[in-house]
Amino acid sequence: MVTWHVLLAGALVGVGVTMIVAGAVPTHPDLHAALLRLDPRTADDPRWRARSSADGRGWGPGAWVRDRVLPRLVEVLRLRRYAADLHLLDRRPEDLAARKAGYALLGLAFPTLVTLGLAIAGVRLPAVIPTTVALVLAGVLFVLPDVDLRRQVTAAREAMRRAACVFLELVALERAADAGTTEALDRAAAIGGSREFARIRDALLRAELAGQPAWAGLSDLAETTGVPELGDLADIMRLSGQDGAAVYTTLRARAASLRTQLLTATTAKANAASEHMIVPVALLGVAFMALVGYPAFARLLFG
Repeated sequence: MVTWHVLLAGALVGVGVTMIVAGAVPTHPDLHAALLRLDPRTADDPRWRARSSADGRGWGPGAWVRDRVLPRLVEVLRLRRYAADLHLLDRRPEDLAARKAGYALLGLAFPTLVTLGLAIAGVRLPAVIPTTVALVLAGVLFVLPDVDLRRQVTAAREAMRRAACVFLELVALERAADAGTTEALDRAAAIGGSREFARIRDALLRAELAGQPAWAGLSDLAETTGVPELGDLADIMRLSGQDGAAVYTTLRARAASLRTQLLTATTAKANAASEHMIVPVALLGVAFMALVGYPAFARLLFG
């Protein structure tokens, strides 16, 4: 019985670690696969996924898990609905599937290892206890990547909104310096060195390579990231590029409005954090008063 527990625990740990490593280790696609990945129209194409799986993925158990098991898990768990959020974080649904499956397997293995250690020490537990704990822990760890994904996506969208606010100001300054529409967008995007500005530069480059106006790239970026402020900037620059409208005042007004929204959201978040600290501080005060008053109460009661 002990040997069976050892084999089961080792298998679960090995499969869980393999799943996590398969989702965490970066791949090395060829140039053609990298260029296709830059095109958002091919992101959900099954022929593109099959081609990218066949290009330079290596061989062995890890490659078999990446190419066979993880795509199947994505379809079974319907993780394609997180494609936009994962694209914002430069991840794929297969990475999320690897984390979910790996964490669930580790959740199943941990109670088995604890039960095995107790059995070696001479403590026998009913089978229902480790089974229930394993199922509950596996369920919690299975959902944990989804919660972490929502937290990271929220932070990434906030960072993108802040970058959009700065980008609006920079574009307005470039327009005030008599730069053209496309030139103003390119110059403003080249100033920033953050990850968000790099994403904006990539969107402008994709639009240029596709023979589209620069504001079309911003519109596509707004759709893929879920940041409508970039779409507003694209609409403003479309008016400037097509109708020749003077948009300096409009850009500054939109930047001021977005800056006010960001400050309001930051203030609300700080107030919420302060309110959450009320209960711990109150409990700490009660504990301190109990510690100070305990000798007096003990003398009165047991005197």
